[in-house]
Amino acid sequence: MDKLNVIFDIDGVIVDSEQLHFDVLRELAPDQTCHIQPQQLIGLSLSETLNEIGVPLQAQTSITDRIISVYKEKLSEHYLRPGIIPLIAALQQNGIVFGFVSTAPREVCLANLSLLNLKDKPALISGDDVERTKPFPDPYLAMLRLKGMDVQQTLVIEDTDLGIAAAKQAGIPWIYAWPHALSVAEQYKQASCVIESLADIPQFSGINAKLM
Repeated sequence: MDKLNVIFDIDGVIVDSEQLHFDVLRELAPDQTCHIQPQQLIGLSLSETLNEIGVPLQAQTSITDRIISVYKEKLSEHYLRPGIIPLIAALQQNGIVFGFVSTAPREVCLANLSLLNLKDKPALISGDDVERTKPFPDPYLAMLRLKGMDVQQTLVIEDTDLGIAAAKQAGIPWIYAWPHALSVAEQYKQASCVIESLADIPQFSGINAKLM
């Protein structure tokens, strides 16, 4: 790969936040989530999640605002996944173009990315920025256009089958699945490789980063 580009999913990849999302949802919508397991909601947008658990449409705007507020209150650096901070620093030092793609609302994405203390405004495509989100390729296609990335020189790090399907449809050749505790229902059949740590990604072998 002559010129590397990297696209990160956010929830589950930058931050190990899937359980936190579910805990907030259970706190604010206990009746709708009492028979739901968190892994059933992995990869869904917030609006899809509220539809899935049966929150009435007329109540969704109000509960969405509360969910985002409580999530931001509970979020901390504790949720950052191992190796993310040194990897981002190394990408910046080496002039490697990178961006972030998520199904989450932009406000949630920015809260998560604030933990990285980026020196520049992040390149971000959130669930608010596209009409169709994952598993459609639209978010990844939007990021490729936004940063002028050559698709053949791009790799993606994802944690869900929905995200992997989106990246695959966008024509991205290198898609790495990085599981976490709630990934038990994911199959990763379309992933290039399933990794245990960021150090398992061969394209990162030449950059100066402590990824373990």
